[in-house]
Amino acid sequence: MPLRRVVISGCSGGGKSTLIDGLASKGLQTVPEAGRIVVREALASSSDALPWVDRKNFAEKLAAFAIQQFDATADLDGLVFFDRSVIEAFAYSQMHNVEMPVWLGQAVRNCRYDDTVFVVPPWQDIFVEDEERRHSFDEAVTEYNLLLRAFTEFGYNVCEVPRMANQERVEFILNEIGH
Repeated sequence: MPLRRVVISGCSGGGKSTLIDGLASKGLQTVPEAGRIVVREALASSSDALPWVDRKNFAEKLAAFAIQQFDATADLDGLVFFDRSVIEAFAYSQMHNVEMPVWLGQAVRNCRYDDTVFVVPPWQDIFVEDEERRHSFDEAVTEYNLLLRAFTEFGYNVCEVPRMANQERVEFILNEIGH
């Protein structure tokens, strides 16, 4: 089967990572969220590349890491599920009025994922702030709306994943992509 890079995106705290874990538990190839990795590394090294310290530095590191993740899957076959994408760095930059480097715009065009992007909607019942996610539910909703617009503007079909038990979400996505 040829490579298909399938993006799971949407609202922070909406269950994306849990959904990715559910796909991985079925033996499917997955790629973790770049933003959480960048935040963990920044916290561990006392770097300022944190969204609540230096948004520009964070956005650039987020974009660079997401591009690395995309490139690292080039030799794979079959389905690969991404917990977010390069477009998140683009939307983050827009949301926080951070000047985007030219290479980020090029990367958004060059790093093409599967035509359908699955988005998890805002779900306040499961939203939790933590050490790595230090923003409110309202900010997460704003982010969600920007992501919807960005994916549409870049020519993706957006498919909202219903609010339901995680295993049902996994089956929903697999049915939608014909797996």
